[in-house]
Amino acid sequence: MAQPVHNIHTLTSWLGVRVNIFLISGLLLLVPPVVAGNQTTETLRQTVLDFLHIQTTKRAEQDIEISVGRIDRRLKLATCQKSPTAFLAAGAKLQGKLTVGLRCAGPKPWTVYVPAHIKIFTEVIAAAQPLLRGREIAVTDIIFVRQELSQLRSGYFTKTESVVGKILTQNLSAGQAITPKRVKAAFLVRRGEKVTIEVTIGTLKVKGKGEALKDAARGELVSVRNSQSKRIVQGIVTRPGTVNIQM
Repeated sequence: MAQPVHNIHTLTSWLGVRVNIFLISGLLLLVPPVVAGNQTTETLRQTVLDFLHIQTTKRAEQDIEISVGRIDRRLKLATCQKSPTAFLAAGAKLQGKLTVGLRCAGPKPWTVYVPAHIKIFTEVIAAAQPLLRGREIAVTDIIFVRQELSQLRSGYFTKTESVVGKILTQNLSAGQAITPKRVKAAFLVRRGEKVTIEVTIGTLKVKGKGEALKDAARGELVSVRNSQSKRIVQGIVTRPGTVNIQM
């Protein structure tokens, strides 16, 4: 049985309304989310980005990357007659994760806080291959790698002479940065080498000869066999080839 004409018109009209609703919804998705008047979230984010670029201009010689987090689209802010003013939140530093404030000073003032991240990169010294604890670092053991400084809070090295000759205090994987906490001073006394034994008694100093029984750096305790008495004594390494014993 044929369907009544008026039902077809009703169905067509309903479908047309539905299609129009879908088209309007799709177009709305293309419109930038408005936060305050004609200020979009992207405009406010750009204000923060410009502010951070200005704040870091003194670091022009450094390799810097700045990113700004998203602003909540649900915020209902009054129209700001003048461009909002950006400022650093209390305690914020121009490195790593931080918070930047946006302040509108008008008849209906408001302040919002936006997350940001400043990454500072530099070329630091790292292990060229896996290195074991206790190894004396040679020139062939190191390479330069680009690292973000906020990941190296314990420090880093940028000069070869600051690292070569030092002793590793822990195992390192290839590409891992060499930091001050991962090395110690070079050995000034070597196992099996002849050393000078200085015995200090008040203001009196007596010198003798001995043989170091292990490697040791400045300030470390080392055992030494006295060449004459064959007794084993312990002293502190004070300079290359010298061990001091306080009496």
